[in-house]
Amino acid sequence: MIISTLFLGALAVAQTPSHALQRLPEGATPPVIDGLLDDAAWQLCQPLTEMLQVEPVSGAGASERTEVLLLFTATDLYIGLRCFDSNPAGLRATQMARDANLDPDDRVELLFDTFHDKRTAYWFQIGAAGSKGDALVGNSKRGFNKRWDTIWYARTSITDEGWFAELRIPFASLNFDAEGTSWGFNIRRHIRRKNEEVRWASWDPRLHFFSVSSAGTLAGLSGLEQGVGLNLTPFIAGARTDDDTGSHGDLDLGLDLFYRLSPNTKLTLSFNTDFAETEVDARQVNLTRFPLFFPEKRKFFLEDSAVFSFGSGGNALVPFFSRRIGLDSEGETVPLLTSAKLTSTTEDYSYGILNSVTGEQGALNSRNLFAGRFAKNIFEQSRVGVLFTHGSPIGDQESYTAGVDLHLRSDTFRGSESLRFGSHILKTGDSGSSGDDLAYRAGISYPNDEVDLSASYSVVEENFAPALGFVRRTGIREYQAEAEYRPRLHTEIRRLLFEADARLITDISGHTESAEIGLIPLGIEWESGDSFRLSVTPQRENLTDDFEIADGVVILRGTHDFLRYGIGFSTADKRPMSAEVDATLGSFYDGSRTELSFDISWRASPHATFEFEYDFNDVKLDGGDFQVNLVRTRADFFFSTFVSWSNFAQWDDLSRDFGINSRLRYIFEPGREFFLVLNRSWNAFDNPFAPSNTDLRFKLAYNVRF
Repeated sequence: MIISTLFLGALAVAQTPSHALQRLPEGATPPVIDGLLDDAAWQLCQPLTEMLQVEPVSGAGASERTEVLLLFTATDLYIGLRCFDSNPAGLRATQMARDANLDPDDRVELLFDTFHDKRTAYWFQIGAAGSKGDALVGNSKRGFNKRWDTIWYARTSITDEGWFAELRIPFASLNFDAEGTSWGFNIRRHIRRKNEEVRWASWDPRLHFFSVSSAGTLAGLSGLEQGVGLNLTPFIAGARTDDDTGSHGDLDLGLDLFYRLSPNTKLTLSFNTDFAETEVDARQVNLTRFPLFFPEKRKFFLEDSAVFSFGSGGNALVPFFSRRIGLDSEGETVPLLTSAKLTSTTEDYSYGILNSVTGEQGALNSRNLFAGRFAKNIFEQSRVGVLFTHGSPIGDQESYTAGVDLHLRSDTFRGSESLRFGSHILKTGDSGSSGDDLAYRAGISYPNDEVDLSASYSVVEENFAPALGFVRRTGIREYQAEAEYRPRLHTEIRRLLFEADARLITDISGHTESAEIGLIPLGIEWESGDSFRLSVTPQRENLTDDFEIADGVVILRGTHDFLRYGIGFSTADKRPMSAEVDATLGSFYDGSRTELSFDISWRASPHATFEFEYDFNDVKLDGGDFQVNLVRTRADFFFSTFVSWSNFAQWDDLSRDFGINSRLRYIFEPGREFFLVLNRSWNAFDNPFAPSNTDLRFKLAYNVRF
């Protein structure tokens, strides 16, 4: 009875809107994608106009009119957007880059649940200045994948009536149910100067836009064609490297192949895989005893990555982490000879199979790395699944990870609230397994607009070691509980924030290792978008061994209690210049630590943006004092929505290394691109006036569809 009440949505189901798509008649000319919406084809459409506010006044009518025009042919979906504005001079249009963060801009986001399974979706975004972005949406914590890219077309224009956009999404760019006649659909518009958000469906603020189950319906789809389903992307890549081993160059040819075996199933092959276009990782300061998590950025592994998503415990434990493939223990590239991936998603289940072969690198011999995932959909929004990986990129090639997970979810609890439960159990092993190699977790959460509650219990045994995964700590039991209260005031102050996050980590025997209570006694978000917060964090760390936190600075084993206070302020990014400033100070182990950070962004024009980030740590301990400075800067230039030049520089005084990543990107048309990438570093321990490493790369990729 409890399960059926909570997770079958039997209490109440919110009404969702429906809209019929217009099919372009045979012989009619489809719209030209120029952002003007002056084509005769648009006159055939009945505009979708019913948009209601989510913010600032839930359920109120939109302050500005929006017209959404939808039509399709056998091969393409066309979307026209008329975003009228009574004050066009107030439009925020600062971003032109592909996949830019459009929080500062007026923008429209679209969600397409192409299998109408109320679980997964495609997300598309278009900004007033022409920036476009896309993502895969899943139903887990790692289920929003903005690094995924597909082929589609969009242009915008700004007039004295507002801003307009035209989009064309080829059906060959999407997976969908060929027999289905309807998709889940939602759309939202952000009017940035007013901090206003309006939606077509799920305008209740208790419902997240990415809650696919709350989307409306697009009806009338039929006769859709995806072509043969074969995509070929041959590429040529070259590199010239100068380092302490000398100078050497490479020139390689490769091929990425995508073949749609059915509308639901896709085979992906990559030969001589190259990732020259991938941006370098942002450096992080690590003053803990445990490794940091760096996200996957490589396009091949991001494609359909939601199919392999397992569990619901965040990034502290990821049993299959594709970043392990093609990188050694130092993060250096290992040749990736071939990779094959088979993925399928239906209304009832999903599965993914991945196999990669790496080449020899130094003392490492060639490796075969495998991952398989199967998930069965149950109830309205829930699933149960299994995961298996085999092989190790650096260790015992007989290493394996096997697991089972359960995810129960309802977005109709008590009408339109969310309630979730997740659990998993995992086991790892290799040719020398000796037990104590399990990891398991159970957690429940109530993530809603004003009240957000969660609690979980997890265990990671001492010898748990996922060779193709990531785990932050082993040999622990973790207890976590969090409560947030965010009341809306409907005044100049939009909402307040009060938060308590308690976490206790013990060893397997129950002896405390870490304990922390993160308190936010007051947080304020103004209608302007500015925000302020205070924090207090009492913490205990019980060191069982001495801990060398920095070169020559050792914290002795024992119990350390400390208390830290923080204050933070951020300005709304709707302005050309915005900033975020945080300061935290207080005791730290057997001494003190002062931490300052600020991030300043300047969107000078749609053609140029600049960002400066600075993190400072001043640590004074019985074992010695030290400071850490970390600087990150970005200078990005956009000559059009097709040509960009991005520059990312970093320096920290632990490594004393200054590095620059400079990328020129020219998109001939979607799927056909040229990259020129320069990576250069200088090290103050060596000759600071001569670069210690210079790496120049190019890549030309040309997609052909059949």
